[in-house]
Amino acid sequence: MMKEQLLVVWKSDNTIDINNFILPYVYNAKANDWFKAVRLLIWGASQKKVIKSEHLQNQIRTFVEEGIDVYACKMCADNVGATDILNNLGVTVMYTGEFLTESLKNPEISVITI
Repeated sequence: MMKEQLLVVWKSDNTIDINNFILPYVYNAKANDWFKAVRLLIWGASQKKVIKSEHLQNQIRTFVEEGIDVYACKMCADNVGATDILNNLGVTVMYTGEFLTESLKNPEISVITI
């Protein structure tokens, strides 16, 4: 079975990983139709990085505008004070345990965590 959906779980606050893998891969996966559906889950330390960076906020806004489904862990967002900013960027802020578990169990979804 060919995997047609992608979920990238972004938990890293490492600038090199963010700018050289996460952002370009997620964008290009959607722009080049590498997958039928592309999702990004912003989790943990990455949320703190996002609220401090206008560049990252602009990238996330672009992802949403380009049709990439962007989610964020509500518990993490509440804990780091990111909930309002993420909501304003068009991110779906929600409790993500069940969402992630279902994605991991689904044979049609490729899940990458970085």
